[in-house]
Amino acid sequence: MVLHVETREVVLDVVARDRRDLPITDLAANEFYVYEIPERGARIARRVLYLRTIDPERKDQEEGATSGFHVSSGAVCALDSAVHYQIAIPASSQPGYHTVLVKTTRPHVYLTFRQRYYVGLTRENATPKDLKKLVTPEALKEAACYHPLTPPTLAITAKVLDVGGGRATRYAAVIKPESLSQIGINGAVPHVQLDFGMCIFDADGEVADYLHSTVDHQMNNAEIARLQNHGFVSLLDAPGKEPPVLARLAVLDRNTGNLGIVDVSRPLPIAAQTGHAKKKLPLIGDIRAFGSVTPSENTFCGDVYELPIGTAFISDFLRVLDPVGSIYTSTLDVPNQNITRMGGIPGITHSSVWFGVDYYGKFYVTRPGVYFFDLQSDDGSHLEIDNRLLINSDGQHPVTERTAATMLAAGWHSIHVPYFQGPPVALALVLRIQPPGESIRPFNLNEFVPPATKP
Repeated sequence: MVLHVETREVVLDVVARDRRDLPITDLAANEFYVYEIPERGARIARRVLYLRTIDPERKDQEEGATSGFHVSSGAVCALDSAVHYQIAIPASSQPGYHTVLVKTTRPHVYLTFRQRYYVGLTRENATPKDLKKLVTPEALKEAACYHPLTPPTLAITAKVLDVGGGRATRYAAVIKPESLSQIGINGAVPHVQLDFGMCIFDADGEVADYLHSTVDHQMNNAEIARLQNHGFVSLLDAPGKEPPVLARLAVLDRNTGNLGIVDVSRPLPIAAQTGHAKKKLPLIGDIRAFGSVTPSENTFCGDVYELPIGTAFISDFLRVLDPVGSIYTSTLDVPNQNITRMGGIPGITHSSVWFGVDYYGKFYVTRPGVYFFDLQSDDGSHLEIDNRLLINSDGQHPVTERTAATMLAAGWHSIHVPYFQGPPVALALVLRIQPPGESIRPFNLNEFVPPATKP
C-alpha cells in the first residue's frame, strides 16, 4: 500500500526594520503571526511552518558559480540588499490571489512584505476557458522576453552543461520536485505536456533571439520515481559559439497554465563594461538608459514596477506591488527628454509611463570627507545613503534639481534611489556626485571600488 501525501507551502519574504530604519536580524519564528485575509469574513491565522534568515552577504551561490554563471528568478534587488526572513505557511487550496498580513509581537518593529500570493490551477480545476487565456504562444514569449501575465507558480532552476567552443550552449532546466504535482506528476502515470521558451539577450539588454521547444511525453512509473529526487529535467540549446550574456528560460504547462521562469546570466566584469561602453553609442535620449536586464559587476540593481495610473508619490514598492523584473546600470543618467514615441525598457516592460524603478547599490570611498550630491528627476525620487534620507524630491513634477551634502568615512556605503515616472510627456533621472576637492560629475559606481590589492 502506498500513501501519497502532498503538501503545498508559500514562502513569504519579510524585511524587518526598527524606528531608525535599520535591519533587525534576531527575530524568532514564535515572534511572527501570519494571517490570510479573505474577501469576506474574519482573518484566518496561518501556521508558520518554518523561518529562515537570509543574509545577502553570505547567500549560497553554488549553482553556476564554477562556470561564472548566475541563476536567479524574478526581481532580486530589494531582497538582495538587506537581511530578511523567509516565512513558510501552508498555501491555500483555492487558485488565484490571496491576501496576507504578517505581524510581530516585538514592539517598534516595522515589517515590509508583499501582501498577496498566487496559487496556480490544477488539472482538476483548470477549465478550457482558463487554458485558452493562459496557454498561448504569445503568453510564453511574453514571459520569456518581458514578464509573465500571471505570476510564476512552478519552482524551477537551471544550470549550464556545455559552454562555448561548439555550436551551442546547453542548459538543463529543472522543475523542482516540490512543483511536480503542479504539472500533473502526483503518483499516477501522467502525460506531461510542456512548452519551453528561451529569450536570449545581448550585452545591451536587447533581445537577440527567441527559441521555442515542446515536451510531450507519457511517463512510466520508473521515471516518476526518479523525479522525486532530481525533478523534471529538460535540455535546451542556445546556438552560437559564445554563451549568451543572459538567457531567460520559461516553461508553461499546457494542462494547467502554470508557469516557471529562471534567468541564467554571465555578468560582465567592470573591465568588459568599460570597453563595451566605449564601443556603443550613448543611450541618452533612450529609455534604455534606465538600465539593462543583463547583470554587470558594481552596478545599481533596480527592481521595476508597473504602477497604477494616477500614482502621485513614491510608495513602499516591495510592500504594495509585485516587481516585473530587474535592471542594472553603473550610472543614473537619464536627462530630461520627451517620451512621446518611446517604447518601454527592453526585457522588462512595454510602457514608458507609470512605472517605477527601485535602485539599490554599494560604493567604496577611498577619500573620507564631505561629498556633495545632486539629484534631478521627473517625476518623484529619493536619495538615501547608509539608510539615511538625504534628498526628497517626491511627487509628480517637471524636472526638479535638489542637492545635499554628507560626511562619508572610508569604506563601503549603501545607496538607495527609488524613482517613479508618472504621466507623459517627459521623464528624467540624473544623479551626480562631487567628491572632496574634485569637480561634480555623473555618479558612476565603477569609479567607487576598493583599491586594487598588490599581488
